[in-house]
Amino acid sequence: MKIPKRIARTVIGSLKGGVVPRIGLPYITVGRKREIDALLHDVEIIADGGASFRFIAGRYGSGKSFLLQTIRNYVLERNFVVVDADLSPERRLQGTHGQGLATYRELVQNMSTKTKPEGGALTLILDRWIAK
Repeated sequence: MKIPKRIARTVIGSLKGGVVPRIGLPYITVGRKREIDALLHDVEIIADGGASFRFIAGRYGSGKSFLLQTIRNYVLERNFVVVDADLSPERRLQGTHGQGLATYRELVQNMSTKTKPEGGALTLILDRWIAK
């Protein structure tokens, strides 16, 4: 499989910077078939009107972000809305010092669609909903 130069440059630049590339992941994804298949099964359930929820946990450098970016790209291409947030002591699911609110804020800020993959898609989604 030949990688287009533009994509190859982007992938190499991202990897040099220590971040997961936003594009070109299928060219460099190796050894994640079982995990990807499990998550794609969840995507099928959701596409059929069901629901699914997972936490992805692992040690630093184990490929959590890589795996999630791979699935994120897949579902954005299929017109899903995607939200994501990294949990931390400041961003938890609940807490007494606004940590839950910080997590919610992060999720809303990172809301993405196929036409707005960088986040900030809430206004776009609401405008489309109101226009219907």
